[in-house]
Amino acid sequence: MSAEPGETPPLADFYGLLGELLSFPGPDLARAVQSGDVRGAVEHILGHLPLGDALAPLDALGPMDLEPQDLESEYIRIFDVPDGPPTPLYTGVYASRRRDAMEELLRIYRHFGLTIESSAHDLPDFVPTVLEFLRFLTFGQDAGEPAARPAFESARADILERHLRPWAEQTAKRMAERSAHPFYQSIVIVLNDVVGADLVALGRAGAGHLG
Repeated sequence: MSAEPGETPPLADFYGLLGELLSFPGPDLARAVQSGDVRGAVEHILGHLPLGDALAPLDALGPMDLEPQDLESEYIRIFDVPDGPPTPLYTGVYASRRRDAMEELLRIYRHFGLTIESSAHDLPDFVPTVLEFLRFLTFGQDAGEPAARPAFESARADILERHLRPWAEQTAKRMAERSAHPFYQSIVIVLNDVVGADLVALGRAGAGHLG
């Protein structure tokens, strides 16, 4: 999986886009879902990844009739309000000790010269933050200096295996129990599928194929 110089690898684009789709939604996202632009973007990126037939259908990503407040209220209900099986947007909740998991993430971020802006009020295990870091690692592995690429690959595999995959697996199972909006169910299921495939490509345990 490679890209021409100056281009972003498709997998890096995928992690970046999913980070945006799992951030707090605003009117622009609702319009993009209504028009089918979100589904088109996801399908375009996935079309450049050799994923086989493992992915869930993308019909729930649009186009559809949707009011801007629909996604906002659902995002709060699913990810912030514990009215059923918890589905928080923090990977560390599935670690044996969340504090240790967050400290590990911070160490990896700092190793690559990155910090979390205090003004953002984000914790290191916030899923959109983890996804944006995976975008950085995937791009660095593809476009960085050859001698540095193994470090990017190793960090990417560790983040996926130890942090994102447990969150994606558990959340994918629980979304139906929460009767989550089909849009968010589909986003989490697709992310879980790609994470499993990416881990196989990296030689770690997982499901699917990406190579």
